[in-house]
Amino acid sequence: MKKDFINVKDNIIEFINRQKKLTAIILVVIVLVIISLFMVVPKVQANIRASEIKSLVNQENLSKKANYLDPKTADKEISKKTAMTVLFSVPSGRTYGNVMNVLKDSELMKDFNRSIYLYPMVYDVEKIEQKYKIKKNEVAIVFFENGKEKNRISIDENFDTKKMLIPSLNQLSLSSIVEPSATSNSTTSTTSEPATSESEQMLDQSVEADSVAQ
Repeated sequence: MKKDFINVKDNIIEFINRQKKLTAIILVVIVLVIISLFMVVPKVQANIRASEIKSLVNQENLSKKANYLDPKTADKEISKKTAMTVLFSVPSGRTYGNVMNVLKDSELMKDFNRSIYLYPMVYDVEKIEQKYKIKKNEVAIVFFENGKEKNRISIDENFDTKKMLIPSLNQLSLSSIVEPSATSNSTTSTTSEPATSESEQMLDQSVEADSVAQ
């Protein structure tokens, strides 16, 4: 009886130890699965987003001067480029469609003197709105210089895109050209003042000489 009792006891202890080991292995596996999900899921989501943007790009036959930004690197490109024109918009709606019709028209785009990049607001819309002060219900075109906004235009349904879009785009970058001319004018005006004062002194001296001679 004692031997049977001891055998039963040993069996129970052995069973418990096996269960502990099995439980520990299961817990380790669960932890590894959770960690891998945290690492893999964001990458999968990013790839899905990129593929969806690519499918959107393939649907739009844009002219050579218009290109889509990769959502993974869009912010870095904007910050590093010396000069860049970017269109922010949710890729839907009448206004967006009107703009896209112009960007697809190679004849109209011939008059555009730069390139334009499209930043489709599909994911992280609130983040894009806050970062670039954009409203998702509008089509905004922003000109950046060294990563900083220099000028922008907002387009609505009343905007005649076919006639006015290209001229408006060409004028976006002019704000940075106008400022130096104003500086040069001020420099010219300041340098001309000493010349005037010198001529007045010479006149005064000649008048004094004439009075002495008389």
